[in-house]
Amino acid sequence: MPEISGRTLVLAVKAVDAEIRRLRSLSDEEALPEDDELLLKYENAAEELEDAYAVAAQSITNLPAYSQLVRRDD
Repeated sequence: MPEISGRTLVLAVKAVDAEIRRLRSLSDEEALPEDDELLLKYENAAEELEDAYAVAAQSITNLPAYSQLVRRDD
């Protein structure tokens, strides 16, 4: 796996979480037909990032807790 900094990983987690929340908040009138597929892709990416974050947290001691970076609305 390519190496990225803890700072970049934190930003990626936050960005993906924000896009998931945005897509989930769309009304039926605002949502585009492809938004359901896009949401699924972001949710899959979030799962991968969570796994990568857990691995990184074992060696990068100053990372905030993953739960501080995401909002669990579900």
